[in-house]
Amino acid sequence: MISSACIEQFIPVRSRWASSDSYELVQRACQMAHVVSLFRYPIKGFEGERLDCVPLEYGKGFPGDRAVAITRGGTAAGAAPYQQLTTNSTLVHFLPGKSLGAATLHERQPVPRGDLLKAPELLAEFFGVQARVVHRNDCLGHWDFDDSALSIINVRTVQALSTLMGVTIDPMRFRGNIYIDAAPFSEFEWLGKGVDVGQSRLSIIRPIKRCRATSIHPQTGELDMNIPAQLNRHFGHMYCGVYAQVERAGVLSPNDRISATQAHYPERLVIAASVPRAPAVVSWLRPVEVVEVSQEATGIRSVWLRDPLAVLGSLESFVAGQYVAIHHLTGDATWRRYTVSGIEGDRLRITVKQGSGAGSQAIHALEVGQRLLLTGPSGPDTFSFDAPAHLFLTAGIGITPTITKLKALAQANYPHPVRVVHTVRSSDELALWNEVSTLVGQLSKGTVALHVTQGKNEIEGAIQRRPDITALVTDAANRGAAIHVCGPEGFQSQIQNSVIQAGAADRLHMDTFATPDMPVEMRKIPGCGPFTVTFSRTGLSATWHPSDGSLLSFAEAKGLVLPAHCRAGLCQTCGCAVLEGKIQHLSDSLVVNEGYAYLCAAVPGSDILLDC
Repeated sequence: MISSACIEQFIPVRSRWASSDSYELVQRACQMAHVVSLFRYPIKGFEGERLDCVPLEYGKGFPGDRAVAITRGGTAAGAAPYQQLTTNSTLVHFLPGKSLGAATLHERQPVPRGDLLKAPELLAEFFGVQARVVHRNDCLGHWDFDDSALSIINVRTVQALSTLMGVTIDPMRFRGNIYIDAAPFSEFEWLGKGVDVGQSRLSIIRPIKRCRATSIHPQTGELDMNIPAQLNRHFGHMYCGVYAQVERAGVLSPNDRISATQAHYPERLVIAASVPRAPAVVSWLRPVEVVEVSQEATGIRSVWLRDPLAVLGSLESFVAGQYVAIHHLTGDATWRRYTVSGIEGDRLRITVKQGSGAGSQAIHALEVGQRLLLTGPSGPDTFSFDAPAHLFLTAGIGITPTITKLKALAQANYPHPVRVVHTVRSSDELALWNEVSTLVGQLSKGTVALHVTQGKNEIEGAIQRRPDITALVTDAANRGAAIHVCGPEGFQSQIQNSVIQAGAADRLHMDTFATPDMPVEMRKIPGCGPFTVTFSRTGLSATWHPSDGSLLSFAEAKGLVLPAHCRAGLCQTCGCAVLEGKIQHLSDSLVVNEGYAYLCAAVPGSDILLDC
């Protein structure tokens, strides 16, 4: 249960969300927005039915929506308990219906054999002897999360993805209740706010993170496109649609106009952030506000962003070296990821070098008061203090992750050697160096070296030549040091090769992450197996075949809910230790420590035991 104190803690942030500027933004986004169509899904996981109008009641969903579910037998702890497309794509071959007002389910055949909901032998034939029909009659339905009984899909956001992919995407893949036509991505600006839809008022409580079910063709059941990976590639996140709750009753119909209000519902966000198994608030796509801009060096600026969800813990789990993604920077959905260079209270900082790319140009055009859409911080979820030494090799703007890592070491009173070696072309391009020097000074055994490779050296103590990478890496390898690397691609590749030659690849920490140019395609899964895959934490053990796809897809098909984001092997969210057995990786671009796997980009090479 959420305490009143927790709700009250959110109220100081409320004024920022309720500002006139915020209201104006939402109002503009709502201009000409309207309802396109209405759908409910009588049986969870199966085909929906179009509705002409829907009477909405306070706190409830569509009447009859997901009122029936069919259980899955033999599921592991934490697994999805009901039949759904994620775990059973054959559901598209069945036709829900109504008889005397009650739900029915038949085979999609010219002459169906009977109603599966009333014929236990047919139900068992298709879904197993342990399958049961479960009814829910409270107008809340069998949803994945207790607070989410109504979903909204913006068809223009789906169209934006279709355009970028060069294919037609059926919005029905997203199984929404209310399909709307509004400015692309504007629905995410409504988080925590109230919008009037026809006669009713809805509060927007959480963005919807998409899963494997959206990759399944709604008519054929074929796994024909990786929608989560494509969302991540083109938008930088895996959200499409928002969950809502009814705050004011009313009849909802197609063509109803959508209008902004100044109503805010912080208590709804407090609850939404604490719902079990729902995406953590740190991963939500959410609006943030630019509160400070500063010039650090020629062509380099820092931007401080205030996160209104910080009071709900969005920044509490930050780990030194993590990054955030800034989304929809331009009209064509440009997004970029930036390492966090500082966190203070409810604010975080990114430091960006201006270049010719649309992302950096957009960041350098920002002004105080503007709003952006953000996810994260995300990335490596641990920063170890166990290493007997740390070496930081950075170049240019790659200095940014070093700041938060040095701060973590200083706060932990790290007693061992820490060496920072930073390289810039000229002193004009040196950013954040005073912060780095100050933090190194707080360490009992910290040393720092600055190399300036071009132009006049105007910095006292700087070395006017490139560092000897081979010597630095060899020394670090002999010490057993953790080696942290961030900088231009060529710089990182050079160090990576040196680290591999020194036999220290297991201690290399490369600050890399997915960008819009990164491919999401994997190597073809080799013909091998079958192998037994055991997930130690849940106790689930099952047989994997090449047709099951990656280990992540295999786990989700078995009903497990595991952390995952990019599905391209780059964000490290789905990383898992391999306790026994061998792994085959599906991407050559990954740097993976031995005994570890990114489940979205790996398959078994033998029987395996995973620490997840």
